[in-house]
Amino acid sequence: MPQTILLRGAKQLVTLRGPSGVRRGAYLRDLGIIEDGSVLIRDGLVVSVGSTRRIENLKEARNALEISASGRVAMPGLVDASMSLSMDGLGAAHHRRLSAFQTETLDLLRSCLSHGTLAADIKATANAAELKADVSILRRLAKIGSNPVRLSRTWKLAPFPENPQGHVEQLQATFEVLARRRLVHSIEFTANGTPVPKLAILGAARIIGIRVKLFWPGGDPDHLSLLLSELNPHTVSSRPGLSEKETHVLAHSPAIAVFPAGREAFEGSTDSAARRLVDEGGALALSSGYDSLSVATFSMQMALALAVFRFGLTAEEAICAATINAAHALGCGHLTGSIEYGKQADILVMNASDYREIPRQYGINHVEIAMREGSVVLNRTRWKGST
Repeated sequence: MPQTILLRGAKQLVTLRGPSGVRRGAYLRDLGIIEDGSVLIRDGLVVSVGSTRRIENLKEARNALEISASGRVAMPGLVDASMSLSMDGLGAAHHRRLSAFQTETLDLLRSCLSHGTLAADIKATANAAELKADVSILRRLAKIGSNPVRLSRTWKLAPFPENPQGHVEQLQATFEVLARRRLVHSIEFTANGTPVPKLAILGAARIIGIRVKLFWPGGDPDHLSLLLSELNPHTVSSRPGLSEKETHVLAHSPAIAVFPAGREAFEGSTDSAARRLVDEGGALALSSGYDSLSVATFSMQMALALAVFRFGLTAEEAICAATINAAHALGCGHLTGSIEYGKQADILVMNASDYREIPRQYGINHVEIAMREGSVVLNRTRWKGST
């Protein structure tokens, strides 16, 4: 028989119930909180959400395995919308370095899980002259699969060279291999000073369901508008410090803007681009900004705190951007990112009595219990399931 679980008595149950798509405007501030809330889970899916009094009286809850969340905050698992992994090239020690890459990636993902990240987008590149080297590391990521966290694999492409013809041919051949072996879910183009060629790869990517993403390092807002028109990207990742015009262009596009809260967060003045984007009705998702070459921050709990204190977001907006909106950035918003009927039970029980304490008490790992698809994958409490 399918296992039935009752997550019972959370002081605050943060459900994120709301529109089916990415959240904008006022919906970013609606966390769908249920005071003294409970969740009934069967076979890894949420079957009922509501007040504890109602849920515990359901017939199906009477023989359920009970997990207490008394006095705690229960919320959707955190989602990291952008993590970058790279290698400086594959030399003589090709196989050894690939093995080390896989081991180090697994260690990183286990650390992410321990801090409440249950899904992440990994953008990978070998940083090698030959693009076929990217196939090797993406194959390693595919072997990891979605354990310990749900992975979305993105092929991170380098900027186009000034004379792109030979590069385009190599790009198309590599893409055919990646698509045939189903090694990637997305491809990300990096904007540079030259116009992005209208490649057949873009049309082919959409036909087979591979999302197109854009990395925007900053620059001319007219060029950004042109790229958005040409590529129609699913997400646009950017660094802090965008101008008002760039933010305006992003806010009025259908793309989800991904801001790395952990990157450059402690340098310079407080950045207001995320605040402006939200105020203009843009779709915002947060990421840790982790980069294997430059940024060591992987904690999405710290990203929440930095988004509040450095970006000027409210706690509600930051949580929404790090859960349901980030899940939509990964393309899995229909499966996770909120606690709603029919969705997978990806849930955190946090050692906090109010959700606003999570960003306020930064530097503390609040995760007590983490559930993925209804299974307890992390348990720092004394709770034990019955044998």
